[in-house]
Amino acid sequence: MIYNTQIISAPPKNHSIAATVKKRLVLVFTFVVINFGSGCSQTPISNSTRTQTPIIITASELEESKKPKTSIEQVLENLDRVDKSFNRIVFFLAKIVIILLSLIVIQRIIILITFRSSQLVIDNFTNASGAENMEFVLPGISQLGRERLVREMKGVHQRLKEHVNSSGLRTYRRPDKLPLPQATPDERLSNLVASLNEFTPDQIDPLVNLLKIIFPPYGTKVTSILQSQGEDYNRLGITFEVADIQGRVASRLYTIWEENTTESLPDTVIKTLAKNSSRTNVDDEEFELPPIETYPELKDRFRALLKPATRWLALELSRREMLANVPWYYLGNWCKRYQSQIHNFFGVINYASAPTHGNFFYQLAIEDLQAAIALDPNWYQPYENLGDTYSTQGREFQENKRVNLERQAILQYEKALVRCEDETVRRRIKVGKAMAQLLTEDENLVEESRKEIQLLEKQWNAESELSSRFLYNLASWYAIFTGQNAEDEQTKQKARQYLIYALLRDSDRNLWDWASRDPDFQAVRERFTDLQFAMMNKLNEVNELPEVTGERFVKHVSSILKEMKWI
Repeated sequence: MIYNTQIISAPPKNHSIAATVKKRLVLVFTFVVINFGSGCSQTPISNSTRTQTPIIITASELEESKKPKTSIEQVLENLDRVDKSFNRIVFFLAKIVIILLSLIVIQRIIILITFRSSQLVIDNFTNASGAENMEFVLPGISQLGRERLVREMKGVHQRLKEHVNSSGLRTYRRPDKLPLPQATPDERLSNLVASLNEFTPDQIDPLVNLLKIIFPPYGTKVTSILQSQGEDYNRLGITFEVADIQGRVASRLYTIWEENTTESLPDTVIKTLAKNSSRTNVDDEEFELPPIETYPELKDRFRALLKPATRWLALELSRREMLANVPWYYLGNWCKRYQSQIHNFFGVINYASAPTHGNFFYQLAIEDLQAAIALDPNWYQPYENLGDTYSTQGREFQENKRVNLERQAILQYEKALVRCEDETVRRRIKVGKAMAQLLTEDENLVEESRKEIQLLEKQWNAESELSSRFLYNLASWYAIFTGQNAEDEQTKQKARQYLIYALLRDSDRNLWDWASRDPDFQAVRERFTDLQFAMMNKLNEVNELPEVTGERFVKHVSSILKEMKWI
């Protein structure tokens, strides 16, 4: 007790020294608090691992605290309290700001991941044609190509929608929105992750980088190159390299060339060119097309080539999209059948594109249909469509090449008949085969074709037939027979009658436009615009006419024929 009493009652040696020590302790304590607060905002520390430093109060400090404080000391103490309170408020607000920013970043990441869509990156055209003046028009051609591609893809997806609703591809999920072609890929997620790496602690960086691995960009990238053949740019082409960004589908490289050679152009076009160039013997081996000086400028030829090129690209992109999205539960033969349906669908679209976009689409159709047959050899439809393709392609040529293609068509129709059990479909295939036989102009095959049609008409009621495609094919047979037999009036009238049957049954009116330019009906298609107008009036008058059968249907058809003065 004596020892403790002596220490407490002893006065301090130097009062200024004690005040200085006190201020330094306050500064040190403030510095520790600030660092401790910033450390807590980054790395939380468990209570079990946190150590406490004992605070030692000396007798002099205890005595000093009991003494009355001066006004200066009181002001300093108040300022110190205000400073501590301000620091607490600042740290609290800083934590709130950090939490809000973190929530905004997390929301941004979720939006980019949830709403990310397939990308379609179309590079600007690269000039490899050797024509220096093309460099100035590359941006314009690139933009025109993207615009045309959007229109073509809309048309393809509309056809796909109609096909999916009426076929076994109902499980295919079509995208709600078409990807808009863009020149550069969308890297918003990658840029956001790179920015986060600069602000997050090093321990969290690997987790942030996993976002780019788990949610990579997906879609298709297309590289486009302008090509030419010959020193005088005799033939132009556009090369597309189509690659999947994730590598799920194999890349495709294809060049679309101008159809300006005697091997690729139809005979009618060759004759026209020969007439314009004062050359009449198109069978002569020395026959050449008109000189290149008579052609349009290179930029205009490339712009014209964009039509078939973007059509091909739209079909290729759509095919790749469907093949990459085959349902996961389709295994074995189911998967093969599904893929066969996809190839068959695009084979038909390529076949329909040939008359308007270029004869090379016939070969593309053949490749797709052969792929469909390889995947499902027992399905009749690819054989029938392949027969239609060979037969239609054969009409573009003369003599030997035409006969060979028609014979190939007959073989495909035979294979389809063997595999088809539906009698309604078999009648349609028989009519297609009969047309191919008729186009060979072989006497035996023509006679066999005529007997087949006569037998079909005896076993079938035309007024009750609802298949517009079958009726259209039958009308085509009679139209071709009419052209080969000096416009025989009896067969000519039958061709017109069955054509009206087919167009009235075609409720979607898909055949109306094609019939107006189908070369098969050249011998029987007078005043076709008037015919369309008459049928339109009749359909407006009788809305249910496409489904009407029997004598009532025949009566309406007869009135149209009388209005056209065809009977």
